Amino acid sequence: MRIEQFLKDKKISLYALAEKSGLNYSVVHNIINGRSDIRQCKLDTAARMADALQISIEDLMLLCKRNYSYTLFKSEQCHQVHRKGELEYVVDILERKEIDHYWHLSMYAEALYELAMIDYICRRNDIPKCENYNEMRTYKLDHKAYPIDVEITKNLLRKDNAYENAEKGAIPEFLRFNIIEGEIFDDER
Repeated sequence: MRIEQFLKDKKISLYALAEKSGLNYSVVHNIINGRSDIRQCKLDTAARMADALQISIEDLMLLCKRNYSYTLFKSEQCHQVHRKGELEYVVDILERKEIDHYWHLSMYAEALYELAMIDYICRRNDIPKCENYNEMRTYKLDHKAYPIDVEITKNLLRKDNAYENAEKGAIPEFLRFNIIEGEIFDDER
């Protein structure tokens, strides 16, 4: 779950969270470690934890979600681009400050994926990049994130060159963040 990374980045211990929220340590421990499902807790418990972390209950739910899928997140971003159109997608993400939101939640892969998508769309449409994210552009994921089909090809089909081939065809705006993404639009084939 992503909540552990959030707590680590904010330098908040389970003891400090329990004390600040006024909750029993074992309740906090069980939620953070996935032994108790945050969705099954009393609203008061979730609200007290969210308040102590200075995030919304919705964000707490997202951070504690057990079956969260980065692959689904990426797919949804691609679908949004196709549904809304490239420029509307960029405007929507920037207006809602979605990249900042994910970054604040320590969801770095999601923040960098959206930033890469925006930078890529800007290049495709010959428009300047949003300079608000120049600092964020200096970061990258610790490990390369490959698409699920490349992972399957590499691990199940035992194709040793799957990673190398995927990286050769990767879109530069994504690759700079260690995200391997090869195709977003039909005209890239």
